[in-house]
Amino acid sequence: MQKILILWLWAFGFAIAKHLGENNPEHIIYASEINPDIYNSVSETRMHPYFFPGVKLPENIQLISNTDDFLPEVDLIISIIPCQFVSGAFDSMKTHLKAGVTILNLSKWIDNTSMQTVSEKLSEVLSGTDYQYAYLAGWMIAGELVENKILWADIICEDFDIASQLQRLFISDTLDINLKIWNTKNTELYAALKNIIALILWYYEWAWYGASSRWYYFAKLLEELKWVIHLLNWDENIDFTDYALSWDLIATCFGASRNRQLWNMLGKWAAIHDALWELKSQNKIAEWYETLKWVYQLTDGKAGFEEINNFGKKYISIVSSI
Repeated sequence: MQKILILWLWAFGFAIAKHLGENNPEHIIYASEINPDIYNSVSETRMHPYFFPGVKLPENIQLISNTDDFLPEVDLIISIIPCQFVSGAFDSMKTHLKAGVTILNLSKWIDNTSMQTVSEKLSEVLSGTDYQYAYLAGWMIAGELVENKILWADIICEDFDIASQLQRLFISDTLDINLKIWNTKNTELYAALKNIIALILWYYEWAWYGASSRWYYFAKLLEELKWVIHLLNWDENIDFTDYALSWDLIATCFGASRNRQLWNMLGKWAAIHDALWELKSQNKIAEWYETLKWVYQLTDGKAGFEEINNFGKKYISIVSSI
């Protein structure tokens, strides 16, 4: 993997670029960003215009403005593109991709129209293209990665050699990487669906439910999650040892995540429209809301999804345009 390209540099992408640059000082790593504010700020100051004040990307992270000319040489694309934008982005890139390129996805979204994971969308968009797919997810809040806190993540790939190369690229004294050599879909679903559990537990926390009551709802929501996976025609048993489910769920529930920030606002004054606008004013996107929208499409009117359906009815409304 001689040439590496990171797409894009919002909070998590910036954190990943900083980690990879510092962890591989001998390696030039390239990055691309379509937001002009971010591109200009990083180009001029090496700092993000919205997040992590005073933090600079290492000098071996280089920005490029024209990916079309560069893509034929890229061995590894690290994609942090939200799922709803993946089709358009990779459709425009596919004729320029190098044969055998590895695509490492870090997005935790599911497309809320097709109900597809990123791996499934790419298999359609890049049909006939020679590429390898891998997925990275786990206990990694962007701010904690920037601060070099001790973190954990899984890399899932069906090719052991590629997974091992990715592990060497990411693993460090502060980031432990666990390899899993199998299909990525279950972990992709875990990474998105765990937000459903987290958001409802936060509601009960701010509604002053006791610890025992909240753990009751935790167990109830795990069961509902299992059946959501079944509705998506994926019947694997839930593996709670998967970092994307267990550790990421814990980090989302108890860490300083933007999802928790949103649900804390809802618990205090219960105005979804205002809460989403407040996050937008901070240049933050809480992916749980998009996750709830697509999950509610699956479960609405079906028995066995009482918690998801109750919260879907309460919070899926005209604010979808925000």
